[in-house]
Amino acid sequence: MITRWQETNLKEALKERRGVHLTGVRQCGKTTLAEFVAGSNMRHLSLDDANYLAAAKNDPINFVNRLDNKTLVIDEIQKAPELLNAIKFKVDHDNSQGQYLITGSSNLRFVKAVKDSLAGRFGRIRLRTFTLGEIIGGKGNFLSSAFARDFSQPSPLLDKREIIHYAFNGGYPETLNLRLRTKRAWFNEYLDDLLTKDIQEITEVRKVDSLKRIALWMMAYSSKFFDLIDLCAASQTSKETMGNYITGLKTLYIVDEVPAWVENDYAKICKRSKFFASDSGLLANLLGWDEDSIYYNADSCGKLIETWVYHELASLAEMDLGYEIFQYRDTSKREIDFIIKNSSNDLLGIEVKSGTVNSDDFKHLKWFGSKFAKSKFTGIVLYAGNEILQFGDGYYAVPLSALAI
Repeated sequence: MITRWQETNLKEALKERRGVHLTGVRQCGKTTLAEFVAGSNMRHLSLDDANYLAAAKNDPINFVNRLDNKTLVIDEIQKAPELLNAIKFKVDHDNSQGQYLITGSSNLRFVKAVKDSLAGRFGRIRLRTFTLGEIIGGKGNFLSSAFARDFSQPSPLLDKREIIHYAFNGGYPETLNLRLRTKRAWFNEYLDDLLTKDIQEITEVRKVDSLKRIALWMMAYSSKFFDLIDLCAASQTSKETMGNYITGLKTLYIVDEVPAWVENDYAKICKRSKFFASDSGLLANLLGWDEDSIYYNADSCGKLIETWVYHELASLAEMDLGYEIFQYRDTSKREIDFIIKNSSNDLLGIEVKSGTVNSDDFKHLKWFGSKFAKSKFTGIVLYAGNEILQFGDGYYAVPLSALAI
């Protein structure tokens, strides 16, 4: 079994909280991790089983009864949101730790059927698809090293073609060893299942074909700014309906939204969010790309690698709740791919390059650092090279493969 970076957080949360909600996109490995962490001291019920689902909906209070003080693991909790009130009732009368471990492939914050939350009672952990670091046995130290400006030479070193290969594969456990044709079919079937079945559990969507076109459109614009008005016009969808569709895609973890970094006293900052496909393999395979053509297409290559970088950074940031991820753009067309803030309010600016690096790649980072950094600011250009290079005090060119250390 590949060691997951969230394993330690999940173990600690079960020791400290009455329950934990392990969430993340379908097929990312939630059940495997839950069963591994809970071990023999657990009882496992999956709401994918029609019999369990019927029992849960008919008699939620008795369904969530625990046996012999074992941790009760309930998979796909969004299928029976009535269980949440039953669990709340139980934990409000028993404050012992590790009672429940619930998993779900939907973000319950956006699920309309959920009328109450377990805030204050349950911890919440998001599991993403495999990172490269998890696949090769990395420890997840990139962000802490970057904020400390303490870089070590990554191993293995990966060139541009190898980075494209890993980004193209993505991190879904089921697809890692599939042939291209089989993999592409898997991703298309996967999206169809999410949009025709899972979406109905969280919201009412009547035009599934329209939602699929919008999902593919957002794949094509992963890491790119776009106007919602343009998307509405292209899909002949009202702004209100479009908002509901995008919320649905976010709820199923198909896309993620990265907010703008905003300094309140600087009016020229653009406040638009950027959206990313939650997995670079999902992006590449749904759009029908192949590795060779991507290598020579600057726009697609940049989009793929930046989406892959986002996935790696988000996975790293979610190991420690002290990190927040933003992006920056202003009306003068100064743009920084990622701004990361730590719990000390230090800032890390990251630009992504799919090729070589030069001093001009740091101009927006250096401008931002001089203009806005009120505490320690570090600027990094991640590039397809092998050496860690310094471009001034606090500014570094770092190999993309360093994300996996």
